[in-house]
Amino acid sequence: MTGWNTGSWRIWFFRGLVAVAASLMVTSFAMPWWIANFSNELDAPGTGNIWIYGWGLRHNLTQLSSHIADDVTPFYQTVLAWVYVAAIAGLALLSTWLKGWKGRLLLGGIGIIHIAYAAIAAFIVIANRTGDFGISLQGLSLITYGGAGVDFTVFYINANLQFWYWLAYAAGGMFIVLALLRGIITGKTKPCVHTEF
Repeated sequence: MTGWNTGSWRIWFFRGLVAVAASLMVTSFAMPWWIANFSNELDAPGTGNIWIYGWGLRHNLTQLSSHIADDVTPFYQTVLAWVYVAAIAGLALLSTWLKGWKGRLLLGGIGIIHIAYAAIAAFIVIANRTGDFGISLQGLSLITYGGAGVDFTVFYINANLQFWYWLAYAAGGMFIVLALLRGIITGKTKPCVHTEF
Protein backbone atom coordinates (compact mmCIF):
# COMPACT_ATOMS: atom_id res chain seq x y z
CA MET A 1 0.00 0.00 0.00
CA THR A 2 1.52 3.31 -1.06
CA GLY A 3 0.45 6.91 -0.65
CA TRP A 4 -2.18 8.31 1.67
CA ASN A 5 -5.27 6.27 0.85
CA THR A 6 -8.17 7.93 2.68
CA GLY A 7 -10.37 5.03 1.65
CA SER A 8 -8.33 2.55 3.64
CA TRP A 9 -10.31 0.91 6.43
CA ARG A 10 -7.23 1.07 8.65
CA ILE A 11 -7.05 4.84 8.34
CA TRP A 12 -10.76 5.15 9.07
CA PHE A 13 -10.33 2.81 12.03
CA PHE A 14 -7.59 5.11 13.33
CA ARG A 15 -9.85 8.14 12.85
CA GLY A 16 -12.57 6.32 14.77
CA LEU A 17 -10.19 5.75 17.69
CA VAL A 18 -9.28 9.45 17.71
CA ALA A 19 -12.99 10.31 17.67
CA VAL A 20 -13.52 8.00 20.68
CA ALA A 21 -10.71 9.77 22.57
CA ALA A 22 -12.21 13.16 21.67
CA SER A 23 -15.63 11.99 22.87
CA LEU A 24 -14.15 10.84 26.19
CA MET A 25 -12.48 14.23 26.58
CA VAL A 26 -15.71 16.15 25.94
CA THR A 27 -17.70 13.83 28.25
CA SER A 28 -15.13 14.31 31.00
CA PHE A 29 -15.27 18.08 30.53
CA ALA A 30 -19.05 18.13 30.90
CA MET A 31 -19.05 16.19 34.18
CA PRO A 32 -17.78 17.26 37.64
CA TRP A 33 -14.06 16.83 38.23
CA TRP A 34 -14.21 17.63 41.96
CA ILE A 35 -17.08 17.62 44.45
CA ALA A 36 -17.12 18.92 48.02
CA ASN A 37 -20.10 17.92 50.16
CA PHE A 38 -20.82 20.19 53.14
CA SER A 39 -22.72 18.96 56.22
CA ASN A 40 -23.26 20.32 59.73
CA GLU A 41 -22.70 16.98 61.42
CA LEU A 42 -20.39 14.12 60.60
CA ASP A 43 -22.27 11.46 58.59
CA ALA A 44 -25.33 13.74 58.45
CA PRO A 45 -27.14 14.53 55.19
CA GLY A 46 -25.35 17.22 53.21
CA THR A 47 -26.34 20.87 53.45
CA GLY A 48 -24.84 21.73 50.07
CA ASN A 49 -22.17 21.02 47.50
CA ILE A 50 -19.50 22.66 45.42
CA TRP A 51 -18.99 21.16 41.97
CA ILE A 52 -15.95 21.99 39.89
CA TYR A 53 -16.01 21.03 36.23
CA GLY A 54 -13.38 21.35 33.53
CA TRP A 55 -15.18 24.56 32.57
CA GLY A 56 -15.74 26.11 36.02
CA LEU A 57 -17.37 26.12 39.46
CA ARG A 58 -20.98 25.88 40.60
CA HIS A 59 -22.49 25.45 44.09
CA ASN A 60 -25.79 25.31 46.00
CA LEU A 61 -24.51 26.54 49.37
CA THR A 62 -26.48 29.21 51.21
CA GLN A 63 -24.57 30.09 54.38
CA LEU A 64 -21.21 30.27 52.64
CA SER A 65 -22.39 31.67 49.33
CA SER A 66 -20.97 35.14 49.98
CA HIS A 67 -17.52 33.65 50.66
CA ILE A 68 -17.32 31.80 47.36
CA ALA A 69 -19.31 34.19 45.18
CA ASP A 70 -16.10 35.35 43.48
CA ASP A 71 -15.20 31.73 42.68
CA VAL A 72 -18.33 31.03 40.64
CA THR A 73 -17.20 30.98 37.02
CA PRO A 74 -18.53 33.87 34.92
CA PHE A 75 -20.43 33.01 31.76
CA TYR A 76 -17.73 34.31 29.41
CA GLN A 77 -15.08 32.09 31.04
CA THR A 78 -17.38 29.09 30.70
CA VAL A 79 -17.76 29.90 27.01
CA LEU A 80 -13.97 30.22 26.61
CA ALA A 81 -13.46 26.85 28.31
CA TRP A 82 -15.91 25.17 25.93
CA VAL A 83 -14.26 26.89 22.95
CA TYR A 84 -10.95 25.43 24.16
CA VAL A 85 -12.26 21.87 24.40
CA ALA A 86 -14.14 22.11 21.09
CA ALA A 87 -11.03 23.49 19.38
CA ILE A 88 -8.71 20.75 20.59
CA ALA A 89 -11.28 18.05 19.80
CA GLY A 90 -11.55 19.48 16.28
CA LEU A 91 -7.76 19.69 15.91
CA ALA A 92 -7.41 16.09 17.09
CA LEU A 93 -9.76 14.97 14.31
CA LEU A 94 -8.01 17.25 11.80
CA SER A 95 -4.66 15.67 12.69
CA THR A 96 -5.85 12.37 11.20
CA TRP A 97 -5.89 14.03 7.76
CA LEU A 98 -2.37 15.43 8.09
CA LYS A 99 0.44 13.33 6.67
CA GLY A 100 3.50 12.10 8.46
CA TRP A 101 5.03 13.71 11.52
CA LYS A 102 2.73 16.76 11.37
CA GLY A 103 -0.33 14.68 12.22
CA ARG A 104 1.49 12.74 14.92
CA LEU A 105 2.95 15.88 16.48
CA LEU A 106 -0.41 17.68 16.53
CA LEU A 107 -2.25 14.72 18.06
CA GLY A 108 0.43 14.02 20.67
CA GLY A 109 0.68 17.73 21.51
CA ILE A 110 -3.08 17.88 22.10
CA GLY A 111 -2.81 14.96 24.52
CA ILE A 112 -0.01 16.66 26.46
CA ILE A 113 -1.88 19.99 26.55
CA HIS A 114 -5.06 18.39 27.88
CA ILE A 115 -3.22 16.42 30.57
CA ALA A 116 -1.45 19.64 31.61
CA TYR A 117 -4.82 21.47 31.70
CA ALA A 118 -6.29 18.84 34.04
CA ALA A 119 -3.21 18.73 36.29
CA ILE A 120 -3.04 22.53 36.62
CA ALA A 121 -6.79 22.71 37.28
CA ALA A 122 -6.65 20.26 40.19
CA PHE A 123 -3.24 20.61 41.76
CA ILE A 124 -2.71 24.34 41.32
CA VAL A 125 -6.03 26.15 40.82
CA ILE A 126 -8.37 24.02 42.98
CA ALA A 127 -5.74 22.99 45.55
CA ASN A 128 -4.58 26.58 46.13
CA ARG A 129 -8.13 27.89 46.52
CA THR A 130 -9.30 25.09 48.81
CA GLY A 131 -6.14 25.62 50.84
CA ASP A 132 -7.24 29.23 51.42
CA PHE A 133 -10.37 27.88 53.12
CA GLY A 134 -8.60 25.07 54.98
CA ILE A 135 -10.31 22.41 52.87
CA SER A 136 -8.41 19.33 51.71
CA LEU A 137 -8.38 18.50 48.03
CA GLN A 138 -9.14 14.89 48.96
CA GLY A 139 -10.81 13.62 52.11
CA LEU A 140 -12.52 15.05 55.18
CA SER A 141 -12.02 18.62 56.47
CA LEU A 142 -13.59 20.70 59.22
CA ILE A 143 -14.13 24.46 59.09
CA THR A 144 -16.02 26.92 61.28
CA TYR A 145 -18.09 29.80 59.95
CA GLY A 146 -19.25 32.78 61.98
CA GLY A 147 -18.08 35.66 64.11
CA ALA A 148 -18.91 39.40 64.25
CA GLY A 149 -22.37 38.79 65.67
CA VAL A 150 -22.97 35.58 63.70
CA ASP A 151 -23.23 32.27 65.54
CA PHE A 152 -20.43 29.88 64.76
CA THR A 153 -21.34 26.93 62.55
CA VAL A 154 -19.19 23.86 62.06
CA PHE A 155 -19.02 22.35 58.60
CA TYR A 156 -17.68 18.92 57.75
CA ILE A 157 -16.49 18.85 54.15
CA ASN A 158 -15.95 15.60 52.28
CA ALA A 159 -14.11 16.42 49.07
CA ASN A 160 -12.91 14.16 46.28
CA LEU A 161 -11.62 14.21 42.75
CA GLN A 162 -14.14 12.35 40.64
CA PHE A 163 -13.91 9.58 38.04
CA TRP A 164 -14.55 12.18 35.33
CA TYR A 165 -11.38 14.02 36.32
CA TRP A 166 -9.26 10.93 35.81
CA LEU A 167 -11.04 10.34 32.50
CA ALA A 168 -9.48 13.60 31.28
CA TYR A 169 -6.04 12.02 31.80
CA ALA A 170 -7.18 8.85 30.04
CA ALA A 171 -8.39 10.84 27.02
CA GLY A 172 -5.15 12.84 26.86
CA GLY A 173 -3.11 9.66 27.25
CA MET A 174 -5.11 7.99 24.49
CA PHE A 175 -4.25 10.87 22.12
CA ILE A 176 -0.54 10.41 22.92
CA VAL A 177 -0.65 6.62 22.45
CA LEU A 178 -2.54 6.97 19.17
CA ALA A 179 0.02 9.52 17.95
CA LEU A 180 2.84 7.09 18.72
CA LEU A 181 1.06 4.10 17.15
CA ARG A 182 -0.41 5.88 14.15
CA GLY A 183 1.91 4.26 11.62
CA ILE A 184 1.25 0.78 12.98
CA ILE A 185 -2.54 1.22 13.14
CA THR A 186 -2.84 2.76 9.68
CA GLY A 187 -0.31 0.40 8.07
CA LYS A 188 2.00 3.26 7.13
CA THR A 189 5.03 1.89 9.00
CA LYS A 190 7.54 0.62 6.48
CA PRO A 191 8.45 -3.02 7.02
CA CYS A 192 12.07 -4.01 7.53
CA VAL A 193 13.62 -5.40 4.35
CA HIS A 194 16.29 -8.08 4.77
CA THR A 195 18.62 -8.54 1.85
CA GLU A 196 20.57 -11.75 1.51
CA PHE A 197 23.94 -11.68 -0.19
